[in-house]
Amino acid sequence: MSMSVPRPLQLRAAAIVAAFGLLAAVGCESQPPALPDAGGVVTALVNGLEAGTLAAVPFAGSAQAAQTEYETVTAGLGGVHPTVMAGAITYDQQANSAIVELATSYALGASAWTYTSSAQLVYGGTPGWRVVWSPTIVFSRLDGYTRLSLTSTPATRGQITGENGQQLVWNRPVFQVGIDKSKVSGAQAEASARALAAAVGVNADAYAKQVAAGGAIQFVVAITLRAEQVPAAVDTIPGALAQGGTMSLGPSPTFAIGLLGSAGAATADDIKRSNGTLQADDTVGHTGLQAKYDAFLRGTDGYTVWLAPRSADSVTKPSADATATPAPTPSTERVPLWGVDPVAGGTLNTTLDEAAQAKAEAVLAGQSGIAALVVLDAKTGAIRAAANSPAAGANPYATQGRYAPGSTFKVATTLAAMRNGMTPDSPVDCPTTVTVDGKQFKNVTGYSPQHNGTITMREAVAYSCNTAMVNISQKLPAGALVDAAASLGIGNQADLGFNSFLGEVPQPSDSVTAAADSFGQGDVLASPLAMATEAASVAAGRTITPYLLVPTETQSPQPSATSSDSPTPAVSSPAAPTLPASELPPTALPTSTATPLSAQEASWLQSEMEAVVTLGSGSVLKGLVTGAKSGTAEFTQDGQTLTHAWFIAYNNQYAIAAYVDQGVGGATTAAPLIKAFLS
Repeated sequence: MSMSVPRPLQLRAAAIVAAFGLLAAVGCESQPPALPDAGGVVTALVNGLEAGTLAAVPFAGSAQAAQTEYETVTAGLGGVHPTVMAGAITYDQQANSAIVELATSYALGASAWTYTSSAQLVYGGTPGWRVVWSPTIVFSRLDGYTRLSLTSTPATRGQITGENGQQLVWNRPVFQVGIDKSKVSGAQAEASARALAAAVGVNADAYAKQVAAGGAIQFVVAITLRAEQVPAAVDTIPGALAQGGTMSLGPSPTFAIGLLGSAGAATADDIKRSNGTLQADDTVGHTGLQAKYDAFLRGTDGYTVWLAPRSADSVTKPSADATATPAPTPSTERVPLWGVDPVAGGTLNTTLDEAAQAKAEAVLAGQSGIAALVVLDAKTGAIRAAANSPAAGANPYATQGRYAPGSTFKVATTLAAMRNGMTPDSPVDCPTTVTVDGKQFKNVTGYSPQHNGTITMREAVAYSCNTAMVNISQKLPAGALVDAAASLGIGNQADLGFNSFLGEVPQPSDSVTAAADSFGQGDVLASPLAMATEAASVAAGRTITPYLLVPTETQSPQPSATSSDSPTPAVSSPAAPTLPASELPPTALPTSTATPLSAQEASWLQSEMEAVVTLGSGSVLKGLVTGAKSGTAEFTQDGQTLTHAWFIAYNNQYAIAAYVDQGVGGATTAAPLIKAFLS
């Protein structure tokens, strides 16, 4: 059954519904419109904070004033820029404003200073969103009286050690020698500059101009010298000053310079390439191991971030707005906010023997041209010395030179012959000359005719018969010489952890090249390091890979950082790490597919090299070495035919290669260097 509603009640209900509808409509019209997205302005702010300039950021007030304030509070950070990430934007539609959280991180040393702050934005209709400048955008505790400041604590550069932990390169005392212009000026400054230049061996005219151009109280450095190198005359020159410091140096200015390299003050190019990690007074490796392992040796500087007072002329008075926080009390003290300890550079362990290296360099000191000595441990291949003559300067000819090895390569040729049916006692033909495809080959000038004819392969090595090797080469199958050389360590592509050249033995393209290759000419190239490796492989009876770097597995210390709640930043320096084995090259030959040297082959090769000492040119080293091989290799320079002189040898302790770029013969020119080293 239906119930009817009286008409008056129906009208009354309709009126109530209409009234609620009107109220609802009025309520909707009174709501402010939704605020537009502020993401674009936030992105501009984030980009500006990261780049160090706020030029593209729209501000509610003076953009120039905001930029000036920003530069004031960040100037003490030394140009270090942060990484900034914006969080969610919280909108206040009633106030036409928004707040965005900012997560900031400064990568400093081995850690990072991270914190959060916020920025207020206001919406002004047509102009759009604007940022309300406050120093708290940069850091929440900044105000009109404070700024951020960054100081660094340099890390101690790591040392390079030698065999048994001998200290080779470490932070030795040095002196910067120059003229202190606060003590002298005018004519006296010039006279002192010239006198000092003469005393320390720099160009007098150039240094006098440098001093004259310096500031009125500038200390103008002429040269940096080791403590023992500072001449006594410095004390007698008016205005001259020797200012003490330290520098990463070896035992002498030339000590293994081709291997260890050098380190010194960071250059403009070094600083530019470092992306902010280097400063003008930092020490950086420039060559050799110092450069290759610079980041490891350099360590990581320590840093402290401070809340510091502004200078009086940069103080910005807080706003007089009644809603602003009370004005802070100006402080004259720095407050540490965050800090991280410096981490000392690591220790790089090498196999160099200080005494052996020093003696090798002393032996080469009398050479007028390019010469080199490489000394390996005869059992392991550890590099004990790699020395160059003074004419080489810092060039690493001992380990990177590329030269025809001459008759020292005959050891590899006979190994190839052994693998194709010959023994040291096999007869070989040693004629005066031999012709291959129209090309005539002969023995070295001075070769004794009594050793021509049919001789044993051992005698061919002892007397160094070229023509016998040529005859052998024509019977070798393709790849035999390449493989034999690799079995003796020549031509292998091994990462030794430093720039090196272990030789090049390409497959000969024709029979003439194969003939020349057989006695170390043709396309064969080697370094003194490669030929010392050949001698070591024969001595050890196995394929040797020379090595220089020695891993020491230790746990590297982790840097510690202090929080903003710490009263003082950490300043201790943890112990230096050592380079773990995982960061060093292997001492095996992972890319070599050479046939391993067998015990029989090793014994035969040893008998041949021993015959060089008992029968041939190695007799000059009797009593000092067990096995040896001389070598000469002709080359053309400026239209002249010249000779590289080689000598390799081994005894129970060492395997050695001596090289003289322009010599007479191996026995005459190179062997005396080995004799002097072993005597």
